Order: sequence, then structure tokens, then C-alpha cells
Amino acid sequence: MSRITTQDLHKEIEQIKNNHLAHMAEDIDELNQAVKDNREFFIDRLDRLDNRIFWILGMVITTLVTIVASIVSSNM
Repeated sequence: MSRITTQDLHKEIEQIKNNHLAHMAEDIDELNQAVKDNREFFIDRLDRLDNRIFWILGMVITTLVTIVASIVSSNM
């Protein structure tokens, strides 16, 4: 069994630091940007959905008020 020297350890650490950690940092930055893009997309979609729900709710309330008003006016 061969012994590991401090120079060997230093070379291994440098390789890990320069290759693996640099690639991991790039991947994390790419994922961070992708998450931000997805978040903006979904926030935009939810805002549009909220607007549609409020429009539908407004139409339903308007219809109910019209029906109640016609019933009340026909009974008088």
C-alpha cells in the first residue's frame, strides 16, 4: 500500500477546488436564474387568473342583483 504525501493531497484539493467546485457554482447560478424565471412566470399567470376570477364574480353578483331586482319589482 502506497503512502499519500502532502503534495498529492495538495494536488487533489486544488483539482477539486478548481474543477468540481467551480462547476457546482456555475450550476447553482444557472438553477437560481431558472427558479427566478419560473417564479416570475407563475406570478404572472396567477395575477391573470385572479383577474378572471374577479370578473366572473362581478358578473355573477350583477346577475343576482338583476334577478332579485326583477323579482322585487314584479311583486310590487
